[in-house]
Amino acid sequence: MNPRNSLLPRRAAGWLLGLLMLFVGLNAAAQQDPPGRVGRLNFQQGTVSVSPAGDDNWYRADPNRPLTSGDRLWTDRNSRAEIYVGSTAVRLDEQTAVTLSELDDETLRITATQGDLQMRVRDELAGQRIEIGTANLATVIDGPGDYRIDTDPAAGTTRVAIAAGSAMLFGENGESMPLGARQQLTVSGRNLAEVSGAPPRGAGDFDRWVAERDRLDDQSISARYVSRDVLGYQQLDAYGDWQNDPTYGDVWYPRDVDAGWAPYQYGQWVEIVPWGWTWIDAAPWGFAPMHYGRWAHIGRRWGWVPGRPHAHPVYAPALVGFVGGGVAGANIAISGGRQGIGWFPLAPGEAWRPGYRASQRYVDAANRAALGPHMPSRNVAFANRQTPGAITLVPMDAFGRGPVGRRDVVQVPHDRLVGVPVGMGAPIPLRGGMGEQRGGFGRPVAPPPAAIQAAQQHQLQQALQVQQAQQLQRQQTEMQQRATAQAMQAQVQQMQQAQRQQLETQQRAAAQAVQAQQLQQAQRQQQEVQQRAAAQALQAQQAQQIQQAQRAQAQAQERAAAQAMQAQRQQQEAQQRAAAQAAQAQQAQPLQLQRQQMEAQQRAAAQAMQAQQLQLQRQQMEMQQRAAQAQAQQMQQLQQQQQQAAMRAQQQQAQQQQAMRQSQEARQRGMGRPGQDQGQPDKP
Repeated sequence: MNPRNSLLPRRAAGWLLGLLMLFVGLNAAAQQDPPGRVGRLNFQQGTVSVSPAGDDNWYRADPNRPLTSGDRLWTDRNSRAEIYVGSTAVRLDEQTAVTLSELDDETLRITATQGDLQMRVRDELAGQRIEIGTANLATVIDGPGDYRIDTDPAAGTTRVAIAAGSAMLFGENGESMPLGARQQLTVSGRNLAEVSGAPPRGAGDFDRWVAERDRLDDQSISARYVSRDVLGYQQLDAYGDWQNDPTYGDVWYPRDVDAGWAPYQYGQWVEIVPWGWTWIDAAPWGFAPMHYGRWAHIGRRWGWVPGRPHAHPVYAPALVGFVGGGVAGANIAISGGRQGIGWFPLAPGEAWRPGYRASQRYVDAANRAALGPHMPSRNVAFANRQTPGAITLVPMDAFGRGPVGRRDVVQVPHDRLVGVPVGMGAPIPLRGGMGEQRGGFGRPVAPPPAAIQAAQQHQLQQALQVQQAQQLQRQQTEMQQRATAQAMQAQVQQMQQAQRQQLETQQRAAAQAVQAQQLQQAQRQQQEVQQRAAAQALQAQQAQQIQQAQRAQAQAQERAAAQAMQAQRQQQEAQQRAAAQAAQAQQAQPLQLQRQQMEAQQRAAAQAMQAQQLQLQRQQMEMQQRAAQAQAQQMQQLQQQQQQAAMRAQQQQAQQQQAMRQSQEARQRGMGRPGQDQGQPDKP
């Protein structure tokens, strides 16, 4: 095992567990579910006969009888046939014998004994296998395209021509050869030995007939409303009309039916393996509406509601509910002391449950395709049971004995049928057993040549041997799958246990990380609060210092003003004294002397005033310088305090980052330990 993949993520474990459940579900479904698809004789020209599986007799083919694994077909002289399996068309030219060796949901294997066969594969195969075998080789189709296989048992040759698409040819001993578009090959023997000089196949009547069938199919109106995998949709174009209903959406209405006609009224019940009782309708258009979708009574007419146009359809033997015949212990008495059994079509929105054993997956798939988006909600179960004339009632001893006609239908008052219990499966035991195909055939016809029948029987036995070998291989594969599933389950359990341990470790580490993040967030918040408080304190301190400086400057200015006023008072007093002295001198001296004295006094007073003003100016300048120096010192102190606060914040942030690294390393050590030892306990 790759050590890198020993411990897968949760999505991988879920995928493995889902794959395990898928294996179990597929195995269970494969053991009990019938195929979800069949074949249908879509068109015939001339005499086309069929020999059903388990029956050596030959009958004229009935288009509405489904074709299944083991059925053989033969086109007589001047006859042709067109078979559809899903959207794949198989065309047979005259005097062509084929066997449906295997037909189910995944495989279509046709064995061509003689004649010319053309196959048109319309859709991607998506895991399906289409194989055409002859006495010389096996052709495995790779994808959509047009393929032609002509086999000539008299010459011992097979020609394969591909107009479009690609295929792989296989010989008896494992030889293989690819063949592509616009290529053809003719071989003899069973080892892909090419026939030299084989003439190329030219266009003939059969090719022109095939081209016309393709053209008609491409122009089908009903293909716009239903999936091309719904068998029999081509016949709806010529026998009915499509209309849109506000309740049900697209609805198909049949034309030219009786006034009292109801679905599943004219036809017959036959036993077909593995479904049991199967309805074979008498109308040429009666395949698709009787095996897919639902019927609704709209106004005075019956209309077929096909369901989801893009969903993959699942074939059902009959989509009806049964009354009488002992269903839920209920019987319906009719004339002559006999008991009757009746059936009616299921309505849109009503789920179908088969009367045979099937898985829920099969039932869900069948109903999912039939129950489309336009389905009304109903307050009454089985709405069509309430509709007069919807229930077809026949004597119990006539059920499954032949075609049901107008004379076979028993008329009883409708109110006697309204409350009768309903069952999904016919309460009539299968008369021939599930191993036989009984009834529903056309009249007997002459068989193909004995050599053709012998070759078909031989090829069918070979195909059965191949199927048995494949079944044995499937059983071995299933056993291997179960063993693998058990091993995968044990591995998933181990992985889930390891994942739980890893998840617990991750949760613990995540919790530690959350705690560390919360601690970091709290520290960041605390740091931001501290920074805001420091900034506010710094701003308050700066404002206080500025206010102090402003107060000191105002005080200095007040002192200077007081000194100036004192000096002015002193000057005024000196002037007054000088004026008084001058007045006294004037009285004692002559006028000239007085003028000289007054001028001298004025000059002295002016000089004294100048000296005082200079002294005041010097004092004011000194006070301003001291205030500026004090303010500068305060600003330097504030800057230093801011730098110290920033350094402290950086130190705190570094400490927090170191704590985060330590927490991450612890978490990584906790997460890395389970991956290193791959779920083993720690070594001491």
